[in-house]
Amino acid sequence: MKADESILLTLLYSEKKMIAGRTLLQKTEYFLNEKIGLGIEFTPYYYGPYSAEIADALESLRASDIVKEKVVEYPSFDFHITFEPRKYIYHLTDIGKDIAEVIEKKYQDEAEQIKKSLSEMRDLGMPYDYKNLSIAAKMDHILKLEGKSMTSDEIMDEAKTLGWKISEDDAETAVTFLEKLNLVTLHTPITADIS
Repeated sequence: MKADESILLTLLYSEKKMIAGRTLLQKTEYFLNEKIGLGIEFTPYYYGPYSAEIADALESLRASDIVKEKVVEYPSFDFHITFEPRKYIYHLTDIGKDIAEVIEKKYQDEAEQIKKSLSEMRDLGMPYDYKNLSIAAKMDHILKLEGKSMTSDEIMDEAKTLGWKISEDDAETAVTFLEKLNLVTLHTPITADIS
């Protein structure tokens, strides 16, 4: 499945039929990629794992009027409230919905896995927002890059070398989220479920 197809199915199955934020979309696609194995490459970036393939596909979908982008500017930007000075809200246009439904039929198994994974992420008790998903994605990505068991402190130290800040409370929430998604096993130290 291509990145644009995954994005369209993600928007089709998202709880409110839209995703608010580029970072939230990137991290949602990251976890879908990890859970389902979509074959999309992610590299370390400012807010965690980032895929140029996802960014390019999203831009192409927007330019083709398959996905609608609405930009909401924050009048007084404060990093204590949000990392992003504006929010990009994405939803399918009518044409986009029709195309997503064709993709859903073409990739029935993958589509069902995406639908199920999105539902799992929403139901895990962690606020489904870009900040929490970013932290969980950062920790998961570090574990995958290192390919070994690590303690939370070791992960947070490695995060610093990548320019990522993770607090102890955020790390604890993220580890619980990753464990519930069956991406890590929670022992001391934390182990990535690399298979």
